[in-house]
Amino acid sequence: FEVSMTSVILKCNYPGGSTVLRTLTTDSTLADLQRAIEGASSIAPGQQKLKSGFPPKALCLENTGAALLTVGIRSGDNVTVERDDSAPAVMREGRTVKRHIVPANNSCLFVSLGYLLQADGSDSMAKTLRYLVGSTIVGNPCEYPEVLLGRDPISYSEWIQRSEVWGGGIALAILAKHFETEIHVVDTQSLRIDKFGQEHQYGSKVYVIYDGIHYDPLYEDTRMGAVTMFAVGDQEVENAALTVAASAKELHNFTDLANFTLKCGSCGTGLKGENDARDHAKKTGHTNFQEYN
Repeated sequence: FEVSMTSVILKCNYPGGSTVLRTLTTDSTLADLQRAIEGASSIAPGQQKLKSGFPPKALCLENTGAALLTVGIRSGDNVTVERDDSAPAVMREGRTVKRHIVPANNSCLFVSLGYLLQADGSDSMAKTLRYLVGSTIVGNPCEYPEVLLGRDPISYSEWIQRSEVWGGGIALAILAKHFETEIHVVDTQSLRIDKFGQEHQYGSKVYVIYDGIHYDPLYEDTRMGAVTMFAVGDQEVENAALTVAASAKELHNFTDLANFTLKCGSCGTGLKGENDARDHAKKTGHTNFQEYN
């Protein structure tokens, strides 16, 4: 299943773990590769010694602006990372995590994950991720039975691929497993972090922030650009993500799911809270809701 004709997907082995780098493209440079590796391994670019190919050969990192293809790196290659302890560590003080705003539509979760996992926050990528979730469910009916989905797998697959349907926990679990990356959801109201894929012990993680009805991706703003993927053990970035959520909570930038008001976009019925919306959807099949005051 190809998610992008221009993707460069690399297996990355580093001290203490391994991961699959999925955010690079044929336009990416060595600097982009080093940023992705830093996000996964917490090894700063200045301390990285890279090898690729078979047998593995050292990569020359003098020209970090060189495109991956020009230095012989192709999709499917293995990249081995060693830490150069002789190089000075670059201390990162005051790490800055920011929210990347995505459109407030019913595909915000899929757009956010496209931005984080594929460096593509487009509607077309959101559609691709919806298809991936639906096809995974149809292909694994024993793992995703009707009792879990609330409807039979084929109906659920068709339903989740509709652009007006919200994504949730099932989609998050499936996409975490597919991309072999933990997806951490930071809840603005409770300041809780729900970690999808944690049981698989993947080496990397990404963050989305959730305000009750809307998801946005979180990224670290660095001198070398936006970093969206991090080593699972990176506690600093988790603290920074919680700081973003705490600031939003202080400004009351969240939705109280028990009491917020919605209007059905299909029939105009006024509803209060998540439970009303769920009951209305079951009775009518309508799933297009808008919040209003």
